[in-house]
Amino acid sequence: MLTGNKGEWSEPYALLKLLADGKLYLGDENFNKVKGIFYPIIKVLRHEKERSVEFSIQDKLIVVSDSKPLFKIPIVQFIKNAKTCFDKIKTAKKGKGSFEIPEIEKFLASFSITTLKAKSKLKNDITIQVTDPNTFLSPTLGFSIKSQMGKPSTLLNASGATNFTFIIKGRALTKVEINQIKNAKKFSNKLKLLNSFGASLEFEKVDNEVFQSNLQTIDYNFDKILSEMLVLYYANNVVSENTVKKFIESITTRNTIGYNLKINSSMYEMIMKKFLTDYALGMRAAEVWKRNYQATGGYLIVKEDGELICYHFYFAKKFEDYLFNNTKLETPDPDKHKFGDVYEEMGKQKMKLNLQIRFIK
Repeated sequence: MLTGNKGEWSEPYALLKLLADGKLYLGDENFNKVKGIFYPIIKVLRHEKERSVEFSIQDKLIVVSDSKPLFKIPIVQFIKNAKTCFDKIKTAKKGKGSFEIPEIEKFLASFSITTLKAKSKLKNDITIQVTDPNTFLSPTLGFSIKSQMGKPSTLLNASGATNFTFIIKGRALTKVEINQIKNAKKFSNKLKLLNSFGASLEFEKVDNEVFQSNLQTIDYNFDKILSEMLVLYYANNVVSENTVKKFIESITTRNTIGYNLKINSSMYEMIMKKFLTDYALGMRAAEVWKRNYQATGGYLIVKEDGELICYHFYFAKKFEDYLFNNTKLETPDPDKHKFGDVYEEMGKQKMKLNLQIRFIK
């Protein structure tokens, strides 16, 4: 039997819903469909372990192909099963974890879909070819499926590579003071204590040289911008204020890099959007980034009400705005990534802070 959580069941649901609707809708910054804009779907491609299954829409039928046409299924079957799948996902108890939907598994098996999560070297969960009425082109767009019915996913996962090292400046801390900082449960309290002792954090480096290099492809000073964001985040104890957008607004006001904001007041916002977009499209902290956008072209969002909207690099402005307006910083496990404590190296006291970015919804 196939078992999965809400997010995992959202993948086959998205396939069924796309074919039931026959249209791809563009989302705005508030997760609403952009009024009056949709793209008729020509075909949907689902990647299985060793093959790809293609679904073409022809009138009121879905033509299923596996390198050659196999059979046809009435669209009403996809409408019916999409509704059943959504109802089962929605009514699954919160925190239940994995569950089964036997009737959906049976329908998926009828056209040889035997897993919940698609398999693809390109990391696309699903590929969709649409008709663009504005250009008369038929672009093929790759998507990663993100569900609002489960826990929000991460955009940037924490690792040892996402540690930033800071030197403690102002004065040397005593062992007693260091222990006080170590024993403080909240990071905001750690930094308050540090400041109360007459010390502060000064950015030294990004621990991982590859990640440092990747950040320079965004902007030469971007490591400094992220380090400033990290200090603001870990000093803050108001959860609602931990959004990427809020921190960039604060960093813009400070303008410690010294950009000429009289000419372009959106410099920091533009730089951050570029980073979020590149990370969404394939950048990873410990892998050399050469701006290979084949990994995925965008996100297909499964909303809580079951509707689907997309944000894609093909619609660059909407995609950037979506990422910028719907991400926040988050504290990963300090025990796993060894950050947050004062330590000594080469005669200097230091502290590491770690970067992790999660979607708000």
